[in-house]
Amino acid sequence: MMMLLLASFLFLLTHLGVSSSPLRSMLINGMGERGYLGIYSLLAAATLGSMIYVFIQVPHAEFVWTPGVVEHAIAKALMPFAFILLVSGLMAKNPTSVGMDSAVNEPLDGILKITRHPVQWAILLWAVAHLVANGDQASIIFFGTFALVSAVGMAAMDARRRVREEPAWQQFYATTSYLPLAALASGRTSLKINELNWLAIGIGLVLFVLVYIFHSWVSGVALY
Repeated sequence: MMMLLLASFLFLLTHLGVSSSPLRSMLINGMGERGYLGIYSLLAAATLGSMIYVFIQVPHAEFVWTPGVVEHAIAKALMPFAFILLVSGLMAKNPTSVGMDSAVNEPLDGILKITRHPVQWAILLWAVAHLVANGDQASIIFFGTFALVSAVGMAAMDARRRVREEPAWQQFYATTSYLPLAALASGRTSLKINELNWLAIGIGLVLFVLVYIFHSWVSGVALY
């Protein structure tokens, strides 16, 4: 278990200790954005790979809670939304994404009116769903790490960008929200049904069904 803790710590350190800290700006100033992104991508891939490898190797027999029907139902309810957010976010022009700052000057995509961090929320929902559905110590460490990186990472992204004084950025943050549906609920923005990317929603649901059916091929655990 110590190896999983170490691998998870290194993954956290790479994401929150580098990309979400003042060190990021220092590295970009020193080696340029492309150089930084190249090295960061290698570190992220290495730490993620080691984390997954160790997670597969460690025993999953020490339970904090024993998942039952309720826990599995919660996970199954969350996952369709995770897939929809993931695909919709990947198909949207999001100014908070790497290399897409210029998208802040374009009309706001429908999914961004729900949350300005759809992909990160997809990862967070995925992590929480699997954490709840497993309940063992290894899964809590593994999936909890992803949940923490996503939740804190979204806040760090906002902290870097919302201080920008350009009117477009001020407008973006005034009409979008960190929490899903918060900007809509507060009346800071409005959403029409035709503003949603229904192709992305359809693809997300199809992917959910495929992963549900073939889940045992990926994880060794059937969901039905």
